[in-house]
Amino acid sequence: MLKLILGIGFVFSLLGPAFGQDTIRVMYYNLLNFPDESPERVSDLRQILGYAQPDVLVVCELQSSEGADLILNSALNVWGEDKYEAAEYMDGPYTDNMLFYNSDLLGLLGQEEIPTDVRDHNEFQLYYKNPSLSAASDTIYLNLYGLHLKAGSGFFNQRKEQAIVLKYHLNSLSNAENIFVGGDFNFYSGNESGCLAIRETGDINLFDPIASIGDWNNNVAYANIHTQSTRTAPLADGAGGGMDDRFDLIFTTADVFDNSNGLELIEGSYQALGQDGTRFNSTITSPYNPSVPDSVSNALYYMSDHLPVLLDLKTDYTASISTELKENLQWYYNATSNELVFNQNIEDAQFLLYDLSGQLIFNQTVDHSNSIKFPRSIKNGLFCWNLVRKDKLLRGKVVKQ
Repeated sequence: MLKLILGIGFVFSLLGPAFGQDTIRVMYYNLLNFPDESPERVSDLRQILGYAQPDVLVVCELQSSEGADLILNSALNVWGEDKYEAAEYMDGPYTDNMLFYNSDLLGLLGQEEIPTDVRDHNEFQLYYKNPSLSAASDTIYLNLYGLHLKAGSGFFNQRKEQAIVLKYHLNSLSNAENIFVGGDFNFYSGNESGCLAIRETGDINLFDPIASIGDWNNNVAYANIHTQSTRTAPLADGAGGGMDDRFDLIFTTADVFDNSNGLELIEGSYQALGQDGTRFNSTITSPYNPSVPDSVSNALYYMSDHLPVLLDLKTDYTASISTELKENLQWYYNATSNELVFNQNIEDAQFLLYDLSGQLIFNQTVDHSNSIKFPRSIKNGLFCWNLVRKDKLLRGKVVKQ
C-alpha cells in the first residue's frame, strides 16, 4: 500500500528573522510555585511566552513533572506549534529548575543535577543545529545553569555557599564556553558575598551583561532593571511591595561578548520583560505600561511575582537566507519508493538529514530533481532535514516509515 506523509508549508514558518543570522533567545523565569493549586496560570504563561518567543526557557519554582508537562503542552507547543522539547525533569528538594528548548535550532546534549544544602542547581548543555553541520565539523555549545538561591535578608552566607558550589562545578568543565548562569538569586546587592562569589571565585569569571552591579534593593537608581515584585499586595502566593529588587539575573562568560566561541550577545537585548523603568514600588500594570501589550502586562501580574529576564544571541552562521521556491512548497515521504518528494524541482543544493540528537546521518547533492532517495540502512523514525543552496536555507521534518 502506498503511504504518503505530507509536509505543507512548515519550512516557511522557520524562515523569519531568526535565520538571516540565526538568533537564540534565552529566558529565565521564576514561576512562583507552579502549578501549585493554580494550574490555570498556564494561560498567563502561554500569553507571555507567545509574546516573548524564547528559544531557551529555564524556569525555577517548578513543583512537579506534571507542571513541566503542562508548560510544554499548554504554554509552548500550542496553536499548531510542535518545535519545543523539554529536558528530563529531576525532582530535587523543594522546588525545581527545568529547561525547555526550540528543537529546530537546538539539541540537548546532556544535563546534571548539582546538589546544594538548599536546592539543587541544574546544568543543561545544548548544541546549535548549524545548517551546514557535517560529520567533519564542530558546532556551537551552550552551557546553561538554573539556580534558585536561598531567599531572605538574613541568609547571605547560605547564598554564598550555594554560589561557591556552582563555581567549583564550573572549574571541572571540559568545555567551559558560552556559559549562562541564571535564575532567582535573591541578591539584595551586587556587592553581597554571594554575588561576588558568582562573579569572581574559581577559574571562570561571570559577568552581568548590562554591567549594572550595585545596591539594587529599594534603590530608584536601578528602577529600570528591578524584577520583583510585580504586585504591591500579595495575591494567593508570592510577595508584594512593588518593583524594588533585582533578584532575577543572567550572568555570562566573557566569550559571549566577543564571539570567541560562536555566540555573541546582541547589544541592548538584555531585559526584564515588561520593565520600562517607571515601576518603582509600583505594579507591572500600574501606571500604564507601554513596553508590552496590556494582555502581556496583565499576564505578568497574575503569573508570578517575578519578571522573566531574557537576552538574545547571534551565531557565527551569517548566511543571508532567502528562498526562490514557491510559497506553497509541499513535500511527502513515499514509503514505497523510500523517497522524500517535493512539488517542484530543487536545483544545485545540498540535502542534509539529521536524527533528533542532531547527528548527520545522510547527505546528498540535489540538482534538477524533485526527490531525494533515502538509503535503506536508515531506520524508520522522525528526522530533521536541511536544504542548503549557496545563501539559501530550507528546513523541515519527515517521518520515515
